[in-house]
Order: sequence, then C-alpha cells, then structure tokens
Amino acid sequence: MNESALTFRTASDSDLDRLVEIHTSAFPDPRGHSERRRNFIANPLGPLDALWVAIDRGEIVAHAFLFSLRKWLAGSALDVAAIASVGVAPEARGRGVAAKLLLHLHAKADARKASVTMLYAFRQGFYARHGYAPVTSSRLLRIHPASIPSAWRDDVEIAVRGARSGDRTAIVDAYARAARQSHGWLARPDALWDGAFADERRTWMLATRGKRVVGYAAWSLVQPQPHAETRMVVHEVATDDDAARRALFGAIGAQRDQVTEIEVQVDARDPLDRALLDADRARFGTKTLEHAIGEVSAGPMVRLVDVARAVAARRYPSDGVIDIAIDDRPPLRVTIARGRAKASVADRARSPLVIARGALGAVLYGGLSTSDAARIGAAGADASTLARADVLFATPPFFSLDSY
Repeated sequence: MNESALTFRTASDSDLDRLVEIHTSAFPDPRGHSERRRNFIANPLGPLDALWVAIDRGEIVAHAFLFSLRKWLAGSALDVAAIASVGVAPEARGRGVAAKLLLHLHAKADARKASVTMLYAFRQGFYARHGYAPVTSSRLLRIHPASIPSAWRDDVEIAVRGARSGDRTAIVDAYARAARQSHGWLARPDALWDGAFADERRTWMLATRGKRVVGYAAWSLVQPQPHAETRMVVHEVATDDDAARRALFGAIGAQRDQVTEIEVQVDARDPLDRALLDADRARFGTKTLEHAIGEVSAGPMVRLVDVARAVAARRYPSDGVIDIAIDDRPPLRVTIARGRAKASVADRARSPLVIARGALGAVLYGGLSTSDAARIGAAGADASTLARADVLFATPPFFSLDSY
C-alpha cells in the first residue's frame, strides 16, 4: 500500500457491504450485518454522507463519521465536530491510514469553523498523539436501592408519576432546560429522541410541581433470566432543581422490593454518594477495599481545532487578562470582558501559563483545572498565575449522557 495515494470521499449506498465488513473487523461485538448497516444508514446523529472513507487504489480501507453536533459547554451551545466509528481494514493496519484519515477529518472540522473535535477513544494513546486530551472522568455508581433516603419522596410540593402518551414535549423541554445548565450535554436531535422513546423496555417517570413538569428520570430493568436478580440501569435524570432530583431518586429507591442493584452514572463532583447509607449492602468487600460502590469511568477526549477560535467560543465566569505560552508558539494574551474572551499575540508575556495544546483543550472544555493540569505536569506557572487561571477558566466537571 502506498499511503501517499490515499484519497477521501463521503460514503454512498454502494459502499455499504464493504463498510460493514470493515466495521465488523474493527468492532467485533455481537452486532450482525443488518444492525451494522443501520448504524451507517440510519444513525440518529447524522446521515450516511457524514461518513468519510479512505480509498487506496480504488478500494475502501477505512471509515469514520464526522458528525456536526451542538453541545452545551461552559454556558454556550457550541458546534462540535464529533468523530466516531473510526475503523481500518485488517490488511491496511499499521501503515498510518487511521492517522491520515484523522488529519483529513480535522481539516474538514476546521473548514466548518468548529471550535473543538470530540471522540470516544477505543485507545487513548493514539489520539493523544494527535492533540487530544481526556475530559474529567465520571463515576458509575452501583448501589442498593434501600440506600437512597426514603425521605426524598416526602416533598409535598413535588409529585412523581409515570409518563403518559402526551408527555414527550414536556420531557424534551425538561432535558433542554437541564442541558443549558450542564457542561457537556448534547443538544439532542429528534432522531435520538425517537430512538429513546421507541425503547419499549425504558420506564419514564416525571416530577411535577403543580401542573408543571420539572424533571424526569428514565430507566430500564435488566434480568438475565426469569426469576434471577433484577438490576436497574438509570439512563438519565434531568431536572430543573435539586428538590425535583431528590424526589426522582426517591422514586428510584422505592423500587427496592423488585430491584437488587441500581446502576447510575454521575459527574465527578456529584454528592449523591454522600447521601447514601449502606450503598453496598448486597455485597461484601475485601481486605483492601471494603465498601466499593462503583467505578471511575473515562469520558470522551477533546481537541482544539483552532486555539484562538476555541478561546473565543465559550463563556467565562470572571473577567481578567492572562498570558498563555502554548507549546512552542508565540505567547497569547487572553483578555476576558463580560464573559467573552479574545486572544491576541502577546508582545511581552507576563508570568505566562505554560501549557501543552492538548491540556489547554481539557482546561477550556474538558473540566480540568489549570492547577490539576500543573499537578500532572501538563502545565506550569507561578502560584498566583495558576490561581488566576483556575478562576478565569473554571467550568463544572464534563459530563454527558450520550456517547457516540
């Protein structure tokens, strides 16, 4: 294979058999041909022509989606170039095909004026070499339902009921309100909602205050065989406020007579686990780990498409000025006023924040503080500069309900 001969184009229907063949070799999970085909032609995040293919001597040797999505990040709904389903044919691996395809996608994202690219990495090391950095991790809690305070059901202002056939709009609107307050939630397209509501195994519960829907929870019950223990997988909880969230978790805990364990993913700073009593009561620990109630889970990786564009795209909690030295580029002066930033070349940098480009992406969009970046050797500055950067660039932890 001569890598210099690689060309790229968007996929077409006539490519599907070859695409499924490559996808099966790259992602050897139980999905069959028809399900993989639907992944290409009926993906809820974008059409088939969002899929790019790499061609060598007339043969497709790799594929990857480049979706145009909107995410709520640091107070703004931003255009994000989301990369997914990167797969290379077995005979083409180890020859730089994936790297060349990725560079092509980065160029397309730049042409679209996207601020960042994001992806869920199969192996992070490959993408780290191309400027990506991990966002903050989340926590996957596995807890006993009886550990959720039963008093959370007693708020007289909030009632919890099952969803009805006409509640779709109220659920979608509740999600949209919660997403605007998030750092990482997707502005969901209708097709993604269609798939969620079509899932017959999913239970939807609504929290209401008077006649107004103020949140919802969605879960599924998992039982490997009849009469075996039942687990609950909580897909999402979206609410206007903490009182509604507590009421919905109270309803989740009320399933204790049917459910032996609840699985729910929360962000890195969520205090839910501190409200639980004996969350692991159905399990035993070990000498070194007595009370395990979950796992740490990595999220997506983020890359800045264009540094100045990415600096200007988001909102900021505080105003100020800071100089940043990124890799071996001339230092930038970032000036923040009324929550918006502008980057310009600094003639003489004053106590700059020295940071790698990948780490800067994690600081601006991935929920990483500059102080934590310094602790892991990805940034450096004097104490006062680090403290100022922490304030200027602060975001909540990155957390998303939807992967791709």
